[in-house]
Amino acid sequence: MSCNDPILHADTETLSFCQIDRLNRLPKGTAFRLFKAGRQQLIEDQDYFYLPAATHSQLIESLKASGQVYSTTINLVLLTRAGYARLRERQKAPGSGS
Repeated sequence: MSCNDPILHADTETLSFCQIDRLNRLPKGTAFRLFKAGRQQLIEDQDYFYLPAATHSQLIESLKASGQVYSTTINLVLLTRAGYARLRERQKAPGSGS
């Protein structure tokens, strides 16, 4: 499994912040900051999944081992294609700071 392979969650292909940063050759934390800035426009369980460590620690540890998430990840956010597209649109929008 490649560290850039989509992560299957709830029958949906998703990407972690780590994968998005790598795919776009962005500094660590860029995808997280974009998510935080645009989160109010995203719908949980449609655009992204929030997986807290308290209930998903085994999955998070296995994704760390495969390099699909940052080794410092505690709680995990996985973006769907739709969520990723919305963040990309926001990044390109005038006045978005990019």
